[in-house]
Amino acid sequence: MDPRTSMTVTEWVNVWFPSLDLELSTLDNYRYYIEVHILPRFGDWELRALEQVPEEIVKWERQLPVSRGTAREARSTFTNLLNDAIPRYLSLNPAARRRGKGRKGQRRIEEAERNEKSWASPLQALLLAERCALLSGRDADFVMMSTAAYTGMRWSELLGLSSSHIRPGQLKVAWKLYELNGRFYRGRPKDGSIRPIDSPPFLDDLLSRVKPARCHCKGTGTWCSGGEYLFLGSDGSHFRRSNYAVRLFRPAADGWYPKNGKRPAMPVLVDVGDGFPGTPVPPWPAAEPGVRFTPPTGRGHVRLVTMGDGRARCAVCQRTQLLRVDDTVIAHDGHGGRCAGGGQQPGEDVPLACWAPLVTGITPHGLRHGHQPMMDNAGVHYVLQAERMGHEVPGMRGTYAHPTQEMRDALVAALQRLWEQALAARARLASRSPVRVLDELLEPYRER
Repeated sequence: MDPRTSMTVTEWVNVWFPSLDLELSTLDNYRYYIEVHILPRFGDWELRALEQVPEEIVKWERQLPVSRGTAREARSTFTNLLNDAIPRYLSLNPAARRRGKGRKGQRRIEEAERNEKSWASPLQALLLAERCALLSGRDADFVMMSTAAYTGMRWSELLGLSSSHIRPGQLKVAWKLYELNGRFYRGRPKDGSIRPIDSPPFLDDLLSRVKPARCHCKGTGTWCSGGEYLFLGSDGSHFRRSNYAVRLFRPAADGWYPKNGKRPAMPVLVDVGDGFPGTPVPPWPAAEPGVRFTPPTGRGHVRLVTMGDGRARCAVCQRTQLLRVDDTVIAHDGHGGRCAGGGQQPGEDVPLACWAPLVTGITPHGLRHGHQPMMDNAGVHYVLQAERMGHEVPGMRGTYAHPTQEMRDALVAALQRLWEQALAARARLASRSPVRVLDELLEPYRER
């Protein structure tokens, strides 16, 4: 009997999947697409039967109750799974997409969507880094976002950066930290792209301002077992991509806190009493035109804003407290002890504003995309661009072409120039910043 007539998709998965030697994150993605989407529909099908009705796979992809991108990835996984069954169990791959089939317009739309990436200019990247630092209250976030924008490093490579790989004029990308199911594993960069990254003077200065710390991981084997890293959260833990996006990156880029569980999307309100760009205050719901606004109560109360209900901000400790009948602030708990209130009149309301969007839809990976046009505009040689981004130069060109010191010097000078131009543009918006490290960098522009 021909063995191809009796092998089912489930049986083939049980043979194929254990033989894979891929990144843990890739295996986890494959497992998801196989268990959630492929096997429920085709698990009992014989492989040979799929060859007879490839249109069933097309219909399955279209009918998946997920986004178009997820459906495409599910089919791509199915294609990879069946590829290795050729020629032993299949004569062709019924999941492979046929070139030239389908609506031309739709294919062009999908291609345009894939090519359309949000990326940031040097000034936008600087403002984005400033906002992230304001939201977190930490200078390290300004340095991390600036490093991402001016090196093109991947998110996992940023997390894996340690002080031992930093020296004047150069970073070495040797490791990455990738998040998987709430844990972090340490591995080599994507596609083995270990590489040097030339660092301009301003970036050397920024990185020297961040104090390395040890994480609290207790993993074994490939999992992070604890080590010294440059970019960690305030509690000594690694940044989780989704959490960082919700708390810092999306509000900084969009000017809105994204919807999170039952909490609706909310605008980022800032205290502009001390000038641009304002200091973020706890989020409030968005006001709707024509609808009377009712301030929130309980958790999430904006304590620096007068509520109009017998409360006001104390001019001594800056906390919102109850008022006496004569409109003076009563004694209360303040910073580090008891505040008498001083018998003073309450402080004025905080002047509030909303952040406008910077680059809607950008992601941390979008900072990597923005680094490419920086190099293109500066005329950086292709072979040095490829090395810096961790890409492989194909063919003989990649075999014999090598970056020269002259190329590296020109790149460093160009990046330094772009940074100084962005700083000058930021100084024209306002000569001070609530972010300490940026405020120090703006000092020469104030003197001018």
